[in-house]
Amino acid sequence: MRITPLEAPFDPEVAAALAPMMPPGVPPIGLFRTFAKNLSMTKAMHGWGAYELSRALSISMRDREILIDRTCARCGCEYEWGVHVAFFAERVGFSSEQVTSLTHGGPGDPCWTSTRDRLLVRAADALHDNSTIPEPLWDLLSVEFTEAELLDITLLCGWYHAISFAANAAGVPLEPNAPTFDSVRVLDDAGSARDALRLANLDPDEVLSLLRAAMAEDLSEAGDLTSLATIPTDVDLEVSFTSRGAGVACGLPVVALLCDDAIGPSAKFTPLVTDGDRIAPGQHLATLSAPARAVLAVERTALNLLTHLSGIATATRTWVDALEGTGVVVRDTRKTTPLLRALEKYAVRCGGGANYRHGLFDEILIKDNHVAAAGGVGNALARVAEAHPRGAVPVQIEVDSLDQFDEALAHGADQIMLDNFAVNDMGIAVERARNCPRDVRLEASGGFTLSDARQVALTGVDSIALGAITHSAPAIDIGLDVLMPADPQ
Repeated sequence: MRITPLEAPFDPEVAAALAPMMPPGVPPIGLFRTFAKNLSMTKAMHGWGAYELSRALSISMRDREILIDRTCARCGCEYEWGVHVAFFAERVGFSSEQVTSLTHGGPGDPCWTSTRDRLLVRAADALHDNSTIPEPLWDLLSVEFTEAELLDITLLCGWYHAISFAANAAGVPLEPNAPTFDSVRVLDDAGSARDALRLANLDPDEVLSLLRAAMAEDLSEAGDLTSLATIPTDVDLEVSFTSRGAGVACGLPVVALLCDDAIGPSAKFTPLVTDGDRIAPGQHLATLSAPARAVLAVERTALNLLTHLSGIATATRTWVDALEGTGVVVRDTRKTTPLLRALEKYAVRCGGGANYRHGLFDEILIKDNHVAAAGGVGNALARVAEAHPRGAVPVQIEVDSLDQFDEALAHGADQIMLDNFAVNDMGIAVERARNCPRDVRLEASGGFTLSDARQVALTGVDSIALGAITHSAPAIDIGLDVLMPADPQ
């Protein structure tokens, strides 16, 4: 470090200057203790810094953190980036893929399903690269943001450039247990498959258990009888996982873990694309070099997962592309293959969609049968309110008529699913929700097709729930091609 931060106990004037900069009872971070070496500066800058992190800012906390994380990452300020990721990333709902993208990726990454989010990343990049925002991007931002918000966006990025410059130049040491740039980097070799899965919010041990069960189903105790009978033990193969059609890749870290576990150190699995990338017919997605018997033993399990997950990612991306520019989020459901839910929901994320609840345990969805059993919409919502304090668990209620919708609004619902609503009725529901004094999020559901996707989205709903992207997605045709066959004996 170049400037050593002050350490407690602080003299009264320093303590008084530092106290309002942190939540009550939380000791001041290293950056503030460094700034305290210039007490007049610290006092002067506190007012503006407090504004940038306050509710007075015209943009949301999520918008703010996108801009801050991206700006600090582009400035190479691991310190301030780490502080904000540690304090705010989970609170504002960033996925691990989004944290990685803000640090190492870009606005075109599949994790960004919202036009607003993508525009914020682009704005931060433009200001960093050009010290201004080009006219075409400004025009797009002006559609999404008010003039007041645009002023906050530009000044917030400038402020965190200044913070980044100061932290970098002073050599402020990282906070204890803060994340680092490398800790959110997706690594590309088979040995890092577990790291890639963790970054994708997947439990590597759970995935491994699934893979081992799948291999046991295929091999049982006898093994691959055909390969054992036809291929000598000393023959190696180099093969390519090759796409036969266009789509979106998904499942490469899963296949990497499979090869790493089922084949061992002799396997060299090399991804050539990243999950979420668009792929073309004939494109090599990954290569694998290993003993021939082992390659053929994992072939079918690897392809089954890769084609299935890529199919879901592709189906999701098709819907996301159809809704581009509307701001409507594509969300999945619980209509998934038993025991594959975590992987299938990961595939939805790779396709640019968003996940709804992962099970009955993490969110409340009051459906028609619950309403019937509880004696009506109002009764159902009242019982939930008695069981769970407001805000403790996300609560959504499904309604199938405007009368039920009005009843849900009257009983305090702030997430409402419009099930099988006609488009005109959706528009009426949206208008009534927007006139409600609280924020009410609306989701459309009910067997939509791509041909009516935009019509539904343009009613103003916030999201569309689609079971078909998981339960009916056609597999992408991916094959295993030999690149270097063994010499005949």
